[in-house]
Amino acid sequence: MLRKLYFSFRYLGNPTWDTGVPPPEVVQFADHHDPGSALDVGCGTGATSVFLAERGWSVLGVDFVPLAIWKANRRARPLSGQPVFQVGQVPELRNVTGTFDLVVDVGCFHSLSPSERARYADRIRSLLRPGGDLLLYAFTRPSRPGAPVQEVRLLFSAGFTEQNLQIDPDGRAAWYTYQRR
Repeated sequence: MLRKLYFSFRYLGNPTWDTGVPPPEVVQFADHHDPGSALDVGCGTGATSVFLAERGWSVLGVDFVPLAIWKANRRARPLSGQPVFQVGQVPELRNVTGTFDLVVDVGCFHSLSPSERARYADRIRSLLRPGGDLLLYAFTRPSRPGAPVQEVRLLFSAGFTEQNLQIDPDGRAAWYTYQRR
């Protein structure tokens, strides 16, 4: 409850993490992959979702903050129906159905508790089609928010193959690319 209040309050303004542009890692991925279906977990105000939709992806963006979803819908208004945004709770993602070619998580995973992270990994595994990709950005500090690299690797060792790991030069964050087996 406190976490939701904190994030809701932050979205009254412009949170520091919401740059309004997709991360370069997502842009690079889109440059080298054909469009398909994508799930943007913790989509915030939708910058990554809108970028992927503009590149031809069918995108579902999910965030637990209604104001963030409202802002995402406003950002996507010129795109006539794509992407689609909905309020949803991670790690359950109860209203999310089907399978996806791509799941993107830019900073949601590391804010979860260890038990939620295990449920998250299981849920993402069920939503990602075999051969599909997971792009995950997470802080690496063991304290909250943060998930140590070895914890992430362990959680995604079942059902996924690590394709790439880029740890920031300061060691505080990492980009993971996994492919669903």
